[in-house]
Amino acid sequence: MKRLVTHRTVRRLSACVLSALFGLLWVAGPVLGQSVTFGTPSAVSKFGTSIVFTQPYSGATINTANILIQVPDDAGPSVFTLARVGSNSLVFTMDTSSGTLFPNTPVSANFEVALADGTTQEGPVIHVVYADDRFTWKTKTGKLVRLHYIDASDAFAQQMLTLADGGVTKAASLFGVTESQPIDYYVYPSQSLFQQGLNQPDTVGGVAMPSFRTCYSIVAAGDATYAAQVMPHEPTHVVFADATGNPYHDPPRWLNEGFAQYVSQGYDAQSRQEVSHAVSNGTLTSLVALTDFFPLDSQRIYLAYAEAVSAVDFMVRKYGQPAIPKLAKAYSGGASDDEAFTAAFGVDVATFNSAWLTDNGATPVKYGPQPAPTGPVPPGWNGSSGTVTTPQPTTAGGPAGTPSTSSGGQNASTLSDNTIVYLLAGVMAAAGLVLIGLAIALVATSRRQPLP
Repeated sequence: MKRLVTHRTVRRLSACVLSALFGLLWVAGPVLGQSVTFGTPSAVSKFGTSIVFTQPYSGATINTANILIQVPDDAGPSVFTLARVGSNSLVFTMDTSSGTLFPNTPVSANFEVALADGTTQEGPVIHVVYADDRFTWKTKTGKLVRLHYIDASDAFAQQMLTLADGGVTKAASLFGVTESQPIDYYVYPSQSLFQQGLNQPDTVGGVAMPSFRTCYSIVAAGDATYAAQVMPHEPTHVVFADATGNPYHDPPRWLNEGFAQYVSQGYDAQSRQEVSHAVSNGTLTSLVALTDFFPLDSQRIYLAYAEAVSAVDFMVRKYGQPAIPKLAKAYSGGASDDEAFTAAFGVDVATFNSAWLTDNGATPVKYGPQPAPTGPVPPGWNGSSGTVTTPQPTTAGGPAGTPSTSSGGQNASTLSDNTIVYLLAGVMAAAGLVLIGLAIALVATSRRQPLP
């Protein structure tokens, strides 16, 4: 017998098929139609003003857009929301007028968009170097250093380049590492131009940024004396960072600056005079005070550098130059300051600091919290630790004021009062339980009675 298919059955099947098709189209919609095609992005920087990022696009409607900007030394990108989304391009202007972004800083960014259906897309990464475009820089390339300068003769520029390359070679040998990546070195001819470019105090004559391998300094045209000091000094910081790169913390500031001074000019007569004078008038600072920052005022900054190179000179004399690569290797492995010093020299930082002070004829001074001086003993206190004496109340058969000791400092009457309180609490709790039981019984009895 043939089974006839009714019109009702056909309609039901058609409705199911159409529903399935609509469901598939709804799922496939974001994939097939809701997407953005990104064009080639660009970035234009103007030193001291801004960096403008532009990202062309086409396709779906964008609801909101963010830009993620990453610069060296930041833990992660900074996220900014665009106030306005253009119909065919995304534009964001990064304000650099505050002077916190150094010349030659590499900046990377990319846009992230949210579409009408809730999906998100990320655009391509945009790379730009924030250059000091106020000048036409001349460039000389050495073994590893690329010297960028404005106002210097060809011969003096070559002299500065040789000094900088020599600092890299000497520092790499001292720390036991091999350098192969180039270092950019920008030399400004005056204090004012340097300050305008880097926004630094007037007591700073050079800066190193190891994270993007760039150095900066002030060297007036033909000033060979200062060039001999600063040109090898700054690249040493880059080599020091390569040798000691620690994923958890930076080594002490005095250690970093001390090695840079040691490589560039050694423990020279001027530094020795600074340290000797500080010892004689009692102003020599503990190395611990120079762990994170150096003072920037002209009266103390030179002493800080002198102390730093004095400590490194003492380190090499006492423990030998072969111990220095051990120190660098320990730091690069993630060691703490004490762990690194112990691995290289067999002593912690505090012991090294005391030995350095003694070597300079200075009396070690303890800094930080100290135990309070011993004062007069209160009446009735026997001086034992953790034991308190309290006079008992007068009782029959015993004289008043007889001392009684207890480890918690409580007397017998206090314990007795607590016992009474506990007993009363127990009685009240038991009475409460009885009342609750009676209430439950009454409710159960009332439910069993017939309704009137």
